[in-house]
Amino acid sequence: MRQEERWIASRQVPLRLRFYEGAGRGGPTVVALHGLGTAVDVLRDAVPGFDPFARIAAEGFNVVGMDWPGHGRSGGRRGRLTYRLAMDAVADAGDAAAREWGGPVGVFGTALGGVLGFYAALEDERVVAVACHNVLDLRDVHPVLQRTRQGLLLPLAGRLRRWEALPEYVRVPTSAVVAASDLAADPDLSRVLRRHDQSVRSYDMGSLTALFLTPEDKPAVEAQTTPTFVAVGTGDRVLPETASRAFVSRLTCESQLWVLPGGGHQLLLEHPEALVPQVAQFLRKHLM
Repeated sequence: MRQEERWIASRQVPLRLRFYEGAGRGGPTVVALHGLGTAVDVLRDAVPGFDPFARIAAEGFNVVGMDWPGHGRSGGRRGRLTYRLAMDAVADAGDAAAREWGGPVGVFGTALGGVLGFYAALEDERVVAVACHNVLDLRDVHPVLQRTRQGLLLPLAGRLRRWEALPEYVRVPTSAVVAASDLAADPDLSRVLRRHDQSVRSYDMGSLTALFLTPEDKPAVEAQTTPTFVAVGTGDRVLPETASRAFVSRLTCESQLWVLPGGGHQLLLEHPEALVPQVAQFLRKHLM
């Protein structure tokens, strides 16, 4: 399988892409999006001998693994990612995929990548289908603020930021958004994800506000028309099964909810042989 590194410009930020050619010219492409605090290489290095992007490509897809701006080997200030930066980055990665292979483009995202992938598909009509491991209504994140630190810190910080009493460059630890104990079911995997040299350990307050605390610039989830697959584990303590079920019940587009009993917040790394075939089956239906 041919693999290649590419860099493109997105809003004048160098965006790192890793190409996996699993289908070739004219074949379907999946833009793959990582989650909060991680990066392409973090996911590739997390489990010895396992590359999740290559595993998706092995299902017969071209894959573009993308480091978000401010993450991994992409440019931009470390931990600086706004909603608009994210939407533009996915669109630019999709453009690069179309230039390379010319086939239909879908999106797959895990954790925060699943959330932002859903919105990227909502905003970009070129995305034919989207598969999301984790979803969240960015117009109202309060129902999933499970931990005390989330329920108190993030809303308070958001109010202070709106009142301009808190500078946007103030740094907030990633663990304030996703507790270390919730990151993965396996404590060893959680440590690997947190300690990788490309892991993002803090975000600026402006980014967290733009992503989670400014509902006015996010479209309604009910406006989605792109076929949508949602995966969640019953043991996910970051974005729980109940929230995913409620989210999917609001969709009017073609949708499918897949629930893995006992699965936590790292389905792609801890249960790839359960998750990836389900994702591939859904995307194949719409991209081939």
